Amino acid sequence: MYLIKRNKKTNTEAGVLVKERPATPAPEYRYETIEIPGRDGALYSEEEFVDDITIKITFVFAADPAKWQDLFRKARKWLLDKTDNKLILEDMPGYYYKVKHTTIGSSEREVKQVGEFETEFICEGHQYLASGTYEYEKQEVLYNPYSVSHPTYLITGNGRCTLTVNGNEFVAEVGQNVTIDTDLMLAYRQDGRMMNTSVTGDYQELYLKEGDNTIEITEGFGLKVIPNWRCL
Repeated sequence: MYLIKRNKKTNTEAGVLVKERPATPAPEYRYETIEIPGRDGALYSEEEFVDDITIKITFVFAADPAKWQDLFRKARKWLLDKTDNKLILEDMPGYYYKVKHTTIGSSEREVKQVGEFETEFICEGHQYLASGTYEYEKQEVLYNPYSVSHPTYLITGNGRCTLTVNGNEFVAEVGQNVTIDTDLMLAYRQDGRMMNTSVTGDYQELYLKEGDNTIEITEGFGLKVIPNWRCL
């Protein structure tokens, strides 16, 4: 029996079974095709960005005919809930996909008590490591063995602070704390107050490149890093 986890709950906890192990498409770099007159074939210019992938999973369930629609509604609620954006597959322990959109097909009755429906998960092309969701000291994330990552920086202290990553400066006016989310390109306090007008710099310049990185912060400020490790 194959298991997936969505919104912090497995499919069996939601009352449905996975019909068969889903195929996971390989991600592709976005590219541009360039046609050149007088030349055979075309040139391809690859970008550094990866396209989304679609993971299709077929679920089956059995129920008394009087409760059949109730179980299907329960399954839809589980799949469409926005509590968590992770999709975890049983045979990929320690990794997850980030779901961007979910589509559920209509349910077909194979027999009177048994239903079947297909769900499509549109996900980011990268696989994310569960270990990359924890808070680390800066010296623990200076070496990135994976793909370029979009970390979250947690700064504590008071006053004008400069965060420098690989020689790129990002300045923030900190009042107790500020979170710099380079993936969402947002700055905010722990209480949810937005701080975008209190920071200056390019979020993309704070990414952690593959290999060695440098991170420095103004003396007197505390810093933790959530690296958001990911790979193809």
